[in-house]
Amino acid sequence: MSRLGNAVSVDVDHKGSRDLVAFSPAMIEAVRLLDLYAQAETLVVLWGETGTGKTHFAHLLHARSGRRGPFREMAAGELLDSDLASDQLFGHVRGAFTGAQNSRAGIIGEADGGTLLFDDFQLLKPAQQYLLLRVFAEGLYRRVGSDRDAPVACRLVVGIGEHPDTLVARGNMLKDVRYRLEHCIVRLPRLEERREEIAPLAHHFLANCPSETGAAGGPGRFTADAIAVLEAASYPGNVRDLKGRVKAAYLHARGREAIGVEHLPADARVSLRFDPRAAHCDKLQLVAWALHQTNDRVTTAAELIGVHRNTLSALRAELRKNNRSDEDRAPEPMLHLAGVS
Repeated sequence: MSRLGNAVSVDVDHKGSRDLVAFSPAMIEAVRLLDLYAQAETLVVLWGETGTGKTHFAHLLHARSGRRGPFREMAAGELLDSDLASDQLFGHVRGAFTGAQNSRAGIIGEADGGTLLFDDFQLLKPAQQYLLLRVFAEGLYRRVGSDRDAPVACRLVVGIGEHPDTLVARGNMLKDVRYRLEHCIVRLPRLEERREEIAPLAHHFLANCPSETGAAGGPGRFTADAIAVLEAASYPGNVRDLKGRVKAAYLHARGREAIGVEHLPADARVSLRFDPRAAHCDKLQLVAWALHQTNDRVTTAAELIGVHRNTLSALRAELRKNNRSDEDRAPEPMLHLAGVS
């Protein structure tokens, strides 16, 4: 991991790409925790909304851990309606049931020496969560049909959409499971919390468009207006949402030198002028962008989007209150293993 001013760059290849460049305080903190936990044996929880990069971060954690085994991933959806959850997780021995002519390693065994990500864990049914209690608590499991325990020989990572305490309160996570997740929790921020990274991410995705879309002849840059609109837009799907919008714009702008506002998907073409008739969430979104563009100078931000200073100040106060609520839900790291390189 290298440092450039206030930015952190993690240079690890995952699927042929430069993995992560973090400029925002929230992402720098996530990278710091990633580095802190990478060399430990502890289970790690990655908490973030859809599209914030939980799988991406799990790959980074695996790469920085130096583990020689494989990276494996099992999403909750693969177990949701399955009567063979134990077999999928733990595998079976020969003769364990009718048709079991050979022994089979489950996903835990397949990740031997590497890293295993359980993604969307909160979607698992209680009975399926119970199956993993012993795995989390004792680091042991037993193949179907076997009379011997086997050690869990991989790093376990749990991906969830909300803080585990919130999930317990809502009934989406068993208390017994929560107690075994310890406190090695990394919160991945929403894209709207890291607006300074939208432009670099958009340019990165654009550079990959020819190979990922299989369509040559597209533009290699954005107009300034297009970047401004992308920075001001809302991203319910977070980074995944931005990537999809860039791909669509690339295809619409083939044959042009640059992607303009007119090439962006309709839901990304937000107005950069304040509209009193707009939905409240859209007003907040625009004010957040204006404050970001002007380094939190209220008067300058108000002039930028054409709104009275008092109106912008009130919306700014609401944004700060919302941000404090997000921070209150974020856990304090309780495990301190080593200094950050």
